[in-house]
Amino acid sequence: MNPSLLESARDAGSPADKEPFYMRSRRLADLLIEVARSLDRDMAVALPRIEGDPKLEALRSVILEKDRAALAALKQKFEDPSEFAEAISAVLASAFALADARDEHLAKVLAPTLERATQASIRKNPDNLVGILYPLMGPAIRKSIAENLDGTLQRLNQAFKHSFSWQGLKWRMEALRTGSSFADVVLRHTVQFRVEHIFLIHRKTGLPLEHIAAAEVATQDPQMVSGMLTAIQDFVRDSFEGSAKDNGSGIDSVRLGDLLLWCEQGPHAFLAAVIRGNPPESLHGVLRETLSRLHEQLRVQLEEYQGDSTTVGNMAVHLEDCLQHQERPRETKLSPWLWAIPLGLLVVGGIWMTWRAVEQYRVESYVQRLRDEPGVVVTGAERRSGMWHVSGLRDPLAVDPAQVLAQTSLNPNRVVGHWEAYQALSPAIVLRRLSARLNPPQGLSLLLDGNTIRARGSAPLHWVEEAKSFVAAMPAGSPEVDLSAVTDIQDPTFIRLRDDIQTLVINFESNAPKPGPGQDLVIDKVAMEFRELLSVANALGFSVHVMIAGHADATGNDTANLALSAARAEVVRSMLKSRGIAPELLSVRSAGPLEPLQPGAGLQSSAINRRVTFSVSTSE
Repeated sequence: MNPSLLESARDAGSPADKEPFYMRSRRLADLLIEVARSLDRDMAVALPRIEGDPKLEALRSVILEKDRAALAALKQKFEDPSEFAEAISAVLASAFALADARDEHLAKVLAPTLERATQASIRKNPDNLVGILYPLMGPAIRKSIAENLDGTLQRLNQAFKHSFSWQGLKWRMEALRTGSSFADVVLRHTVQFRVEHIFLIHRKTGLPLEHIAAAEVATQDPQMVSGMLTAIQDFVRDSFEGSAKDNGSGIDSVRLGDLLLWCEQGPHAFLAAVIRGNPPESLHGVLRETLSRLHEQLRVQLEEYQGDSTTVGNMAVHLEDCLQHQERPRETKLSPWLWAIPLGLLVVGGIWMTWRAVEQYRVESYVQRLRDEPGVVVTGAERRSGMWHVSGLRDPLAVDPAQVLAQTSLNPNRVVGHWEAYQALSPAIVLRRLSARLNPPQGLSLLLDGNTIRARGSAPLHWVEEAKSFVAAMPAGSPEVDLSAVTDIQDPTFIRLRDDIQTLVINFESNAPKPGPGQDLVIDKVAMEFRELLSVANALGFSVHVMIAGHADATGNDTANLALSAARAEVVRSMLKSRGIAPELLSVRSAGPLEPLQPGAGLQSSAINRRVTFSVSTSE
């Protein structure tokens, strides 16, 4: 057997060891078990031949069985959580008490755990915390709300009482003159009070702790008053409040004529204030704060008070703030000249309101005149920053709103217009647009007949064609334009030359972009007659334009035929340009095989369809 194991077991069982008992016991048990195992191993090595000897087993059982059973039971107690917890619970309270008495380490260790447990409990069921705090916070909250409501109702009652009276009118004038609110003036004239006596009475004994009185007030016997107040408190509490005796409540207010008794209850003492007049509700707060301060500073003295005033010291200095008073201010007569101020204000206000009404009427008249004008749509008229802002839509041909404004009595500098351009379709505006765009010649007039615009008189053919094109391009919803009564001014020479040019045709060979043989004479004739036509048109006051259209037969690809017909028109245009015709008077287009003169694909039809034709148009 290892000697070091025996030495360790001896040290573990030593009474001088400073380890806790249960730790020493557990370590001793472990060492004894190790000793037993070592003894078994030594015997197994020393006596290998007699391991199975029954006598040896019986001897071992007699010597070690009782110790083995005790060690196994001790080990089971320390290894089983429930048994180990039961063993610790027997000494846990004593351990906590000793640790708390020694230092604050245990409290610091347990504080985070308790905080987390409290937070978890509140999150899980907040009603538990509400139920704990309600008996403490509920009465305080209800009392605070009741006192605030009482103060508000008192101010409202005073204000309503004096709002509709001659005195109330005088106080309103005073409020305007001094810059104060009407409620403050009413309270200054009506709410006046003086705290005459303050009694501090011990709740448990009913003895007076301190009494102070205002100057020039007859002193009362504090012993007698405190005894009577205590008796009244107990009588009311026992007779009417029932369980209120347990929660520390009592009488709050008692009125006798002009005298008012206010009581503020505390855990160990209560304050009684004798007040003359109508004090404000804020006095409750002063009394409550004074009583709280006394309990905070003198809590131990108030708890242990048995009638000896020397133990609590002088409390008068704490009660002096409660001796408040408010006197009625001196009445001052108002000068009769002060009536000139409201009268002047009324006159100025009347003049200003009249001026505003007149200006409003003028603005409305101006807006109505704009609405009556064609081409003007008023969408808004409002007054902002001392200026009138009129906005809407206006056709460029409609009347200028500034001209309408100049015809009114309004100050143009006080009216700002915001107008968006749009195209009106009213008959009057369309008539102006036609007159400005078409410029009717002399001998022709445009008249408005209801919602129809009618043209009367005579005009050149080119004007009639341009007017018809313009009317056809007008947007939907426009008024009807009747040009049926216009007489065309036709010049025989112009018509002859125009018709001659439009009947001339230049022929081409198959798949050839240049004119065929003998076509130069036709081109010469076109150039000559076009020059004559220009001369006649200039004399009549308009200009002419020639459109050269190229054509192809139906033989071959349509795309190639369109390109070929365009090339033929361009060649003819170049030939006319070389003969002195201005290029800006000539334009070309490609018709390809789409406009055949004679349908079919025969030789004769193809020869006829391979051509260039001319069309004459006029413009102003």
